Amino acid sequence: MPRSARIIEPSKLGDFGLRLIGTTDIDGNGTQHAVDQVDPIVLFDFVKTRTGGKSAFRPHPHFGLTAMSFLPSTGAWGAWDSLAGESDHELHPGGLYYVHAGSQAFHHEFATPETTAADEVVEFVQLVWNATDETDVRTVILQPDELPVLASEDHIVRVMAGNLCGLEAPQPFSHRDIIYAYVQLLSDRSLELDLPRTMNGMLFPIEGGMKVNEEELGEQRMMILGDDGGTLSVFRSDPNQPTRFLIAAGEPTNRPFYKLLGLGGFIIGETENGVRAMMTELEKQAEGIKKEVPHYFPEQYL
Repeated sequence: MPRSARIIEPSKLGDFGLRLIGTTDIDGNGTQHAVDQVDPIVLFDFVKTRTGGKSAFRPHPHFGLTAMSFLPSTGAWGAWDSLAGESDHELHPGGLYYVHAGSQAFHHEFATPETTAADEVVEFVQLVWNATDETDVRTVILQPDELPVLASEDHIVRVMAGNLCGLEAPQPFSHRDIIYAYVQLLSDRSLELDLPRTMNGMLFPIEGGMKVNEEELGEQRMMILGDDGGTLSVFRSDPNQPTRFLIAAGEPTNRPFYKLLGLGGFIIGETENGVRAMMTELEKQAEGIKKEVPHYFPEQYL
């Protein structure tokens, strides 16, 4: 049966975040927001928060997935992972931090001391893809000047993965075709976006409402793309309001997965027994990581 585009209302994620894609794990833990028809995307969160004060986050595990972290507008983020330690590079607005965990890895992201001291409002986006059929494990920070940008008086398109608007971005992980881009609409003229019909995907306006092929999409709501065509015509709903949005799409894996939360993160795998065994192994690794980098752990986790 053909799909039609669907508008999704987000679930609250703590005090400052929204969950657009994701669900509880095999034990019923987590934020309930089951959304189908977005394979290969397994999680999509948007957070807007102040950076002052102590962080509640800790080094946490991933397995069977590729996580992409993105800062749309302000702030700077540091990164540590169990593969290479603390990165010499910071994530800046417009750049992208990849954690490709076809095999297990721990990673941690945190506001830089300068961003923390500024106590500024920062937008943070986490997009996670299914990688249960891959085994590679790496982390990479792509700086803003490493990503292609199409800029005009009408719009700015920053392509962070795949091919869009004639631009091709680095895709260091996943043999699967994906598209990920950040778009700013600067005028009332429409922008045409061509996507392969074989891809599943979504649109998310961070700021401002928009129309997608004449269908209204409100601020911080999500549209799951339907089967009604590979070309999207997008434009601002309000000519006096800035509009910024994310678009993500990918070739589906058509593979079921099992999700398990633990140690401040989550893993996915092909079987329930497999993810439980992996979490047991990761729990042992976490004890060593606490001794290695205790300064990254809030006191309640030590």
